Amino acid sequence: MKVRGLRRYIAPVILFGALLKTFGADSMPLESRTFIQNHCAECHDGEVKKAGLDLTALAYEPEDKANIGIWVKVHDRVEAGEMPPKKKSRPDPLALDTFVKTLTSTLKASETSIISRDGRAMQRRLNRYEYANVLEDLFHIPWAQLRNKLPDDGEAYRFNKSGEALDVSHVQISRYMSVSDYAMRQAMSVQLEHPPTITNRYYARSEPSLVGNFRPTENGTLPDRHSFPVLDSHAQPDVRAGRLPVSDPSTRDREAVGHVCSIFSDAGSYSWGQFRAPVSGKYRLRFSGYSIWVSGGGIGRWFYEGQGAEKAPVYHLPLWHRPNADEVWPGRQDEPMGVYAQSSGQSRPLGQFDFSPQPSTHEIEVVLNANEVVQTDDLRLFRTRVNGTDEQYVNPLAQKDGLPGYAIQWMEVEGPLYDPSGAQGYKLLFSDLPLKRLEAGATGVMLDVSIPAGQPLARGGRGGRFAPRTKPVPVEILSEEPLKDAERLLRSFMRRVYRRPVEEAHVRRFLDLFNDQFNKGFGFGKSMLSTYTAVLSSPGFIFTDEKPGRLDDYALASRLSFFLWNSEPDETLRALASRGELHKPEVLRVQTDRLLNDLKSKRFIEAFTDYWLDLRKIDDTSPSTTLYNDYELDDPLKLASIEETQLFFNEMLHSDLPVRNIIDSDFTFLNEHLANHYGISGVKGGFMRKVTIPGGSVRGGLLTQASILKVTANGTTTSPVLRGYWITERIMGHQIPPPPPVASVEPDIRGAVTLRQQLEKHRNNASCAVCHSKMDPPGFALESFDVMGGWRDRYRAVKDGVAPEKGFGLNGQAFAFYYGLPVDAAGELPDGRKFSDIRDFKRLLLQDEIPLARNMVRQLTIYATGAPLRFTDREQVEKIVQGSSSHQYGLRTILHGIVQSDLFQMK
Repeated sequence: MKVRGLRRYIAPVILFGALLKTFGADSMPLESRTFIQNHCAECHDGEVKKAGLDLTALAYEPEDKANIGIWVKVHDRVEAGEMPPKKKSRPDPLALDTFVKTLTSTLKASETSIISRDGRAMQRRLNRYEYANVLEDLFHIPWAQLRNKLPDDGEAYRFNKSGEALDVSHVQISRYMSVSDYAMRQAMSVQLEHPPTITNRYYARSEPSLVGNFRPTENGTLPDRHSFPVLDSHAQPDVRAGRLPVSDPSTRDREAVGHVCSIFSDAGSYSWGQFRAPVSGKYRLRFSGYSIWVSGGGIGRWFYEGQGAEKAPVYHLPLWHRPNADEVWPGRQDEPMGVYAQSSGQSRPLGQFDFSPQPSTHEIEVVLNANEVVQTDDLRLFRTRVNGTDEQYVNPLAQKDGLPGYAIQWMEVEGPLYDPSGAQGYKLLFSDLPLKRLEAGATGVMLDVSIPAGQPLARGGRGGRFAPRTKPVPVEILSEEPLKDAERLLRSFMRRVYRRPVEEAHVRRFLDLFNDQFNKGFGFGKSMLSTYTAVLSSPGFIFTDEKPGRLDDYALASRLSFFLWNSEPDETLRALASRGELHKPEVLRVQTDRLLNDLKSKRFIEAFTDYWLDLRKIDDTSPSTTLYNDYELDDPLKLASIEETQLFFNEMLHSDLPVRNIIDSDFTFLNEHLANHYGISGVKGGFMRKVTIPGGSVRGGLLTQASILKVTANGTTTSPVLRGYWITERIMGHQIPPPPPVASVEPDIRGAVTLRQQLEKHRNNASCAVCHSKMDPPGFALESFDVMGGWRDRYRAVKDGVAPEKGFGLNGQAFAFYYGLPVDAAGELPDGRKFSDIRDFKRLLLQDEIPLARNMVRQLTIYATGAPLRFTDREQVEKIVQGSSSHQYGLRTILHGIVQSDLFQMK
């Protein structure tokens, strides 16, 4: 008899002994062990070990998550009929049913015991989103941008909510301490400086950064990047040439500065440097201007060429695509304008509006940090990094008779705008104790105060062109009874910042710290700040407080608020918790709706989509300057794509839309730029708004949104494998194991062969085909979309000797690519259903909405609890899914089902 044949008789004996050792004699009935012996051992023993799995040596270790994960996979593959393979003899139905039920009860018993002892979720600290939001809410400092000052969090189960990934190192604690100290000083600065609310108008003609390059300089930048004078939608050649003054008092309110290109980086020069926010807070900004049309043909210029004695002036003829700043006309369309806050060479968006051909004034209310300056920019004009003297770039918007631009007249600033909440941060720290500004050089709490624009920097001040202009000022908190005040303030502070009743031992510990600091001569203010910093870095503040079993109302309040607000519970939740009422189903439902309807729920939408959909990785790759220079530097398109996805998810949540909208919908949110990118007409202006998608469009749902298509590409090429893997896991909810050690497939950007053709060798490999048959089809369906989500029929490629396409990118550089092989978006699902393109693929997915609903339950539950879904949780997941079926699996209904479930209300 052959050795291979002997294995059928020897394996059961070996496996029987192994099972007795690993399961124990009473862990599994003999029928289950016999099932494995008869139907599994031939492929999954120590000799063959298919897929790296040796069931003859696999112990049953319920405390080991990886081990339990294997047994769950065994259960699922057998229950689904995938194992034993179809080519093998099928088990007796009764034996198969018995095996599945036995393994089910074994897994449930093990997990139930562990959950009863430890709970579903590990204890965890607050992540950077939560810690920053809590401090900004506590101290009423919405401008502080604290999240950017904290280190990135670890990630487990795709989110930053699990204690398995949120480590607590000395670096983390150090950052907590420095950030909390910064936050408290920000709150104190509000009390220190309280300038009156005033309104000032800043004229563009008085802004050096806007008028500094009216006149070209020898061998200077090309005219596309020059600003130029405009009055009543027409040019002022004499002003531009210096024959008349830059501004005339009689026409001052109508004078404007024109541009035909946009800023190419955060270090751009279109800033209103005359104004720097005197203090952090709210301001009202108004802008006046209009769109213009500038004639083409440029203005001829003299350049010196040659060296030494041979250096001589040479006249350069104008080019058709260069602007002629001496011929300006009213605009032909609206121009979308962006407003940014700028500091230290970095900018952040504040808002936007549209300049029309007719002069108009637009108002936005913003939050500024002290010393930030305001920057304005057109969102659709071309951008270029080139600074040269010859034809190194071409404005892609230029036509034979001219090119678009905008003219801005003035900016008006009203502020700071005060409201009663502004002083709450200081009151939380020091109640009614006065703050006194000390003489320079005195010892005290040091606060940075701003230096007004135009005032020279004093010694010790800090500043620069884009840096905040500040100087340190010593202050002290005046207390006639420092020890008594310290205890009073500390108790009040801890009652507010702790998310449950404060233990007296905690108060005494921190009060001892204050006494130590104060007795060492650090002063009242410094000693209190040190004590508060310790509180805000202590386990009682930075950790969630959840005990195994059902959450008490305080823990439930925290879990709900950190779920839907990414911040601490407010007074309403705290009051309900203190009365023991929050856990009541009707009360909990009302509070869930209240939190969702609050503006703070935007934080949930941002954080959840940042991780579920990887929107936080939108800048991880940049479009190739060779293949996709039409996308290079197009930050407005990128920002609009993120906003589209966030607004779309928000609409689904607040309107309780069915989860099928994730796959396909008859609406989305667009502005003109993104609509043009999608080929959807009729959308004008820079504002995002809800748009009905035309019938037959490939758009609709999340799959074909630009943000999703960008984060699933690498900037140079798209990969059906990477996109398919992402869609399979994030949208369809199928878990794909890590790939085996095989050579990766590199795309051919020369256009000789498609990635689909290269992938055939993987799909022909049996060990690869199992996973590729699931994840490749979604990737193939999305092959009709490029790295920024634009539609394509053919792949772009570059190759010597092949003429590139005619045209110019957003960066002004000529196209270097040509259109190569055609795109094939057809595919076949694992069950044999075929599709020809993305429309077909969506149609097939929508034939069964339950997996989509199940996946949303899974994603939201992991985010809400910080715990993975276990085998034992499956019944509750199905209960939530079925409970939402009467609402067509509405997203808000699903969320309510999660909050009302034991998954959410148990640790």
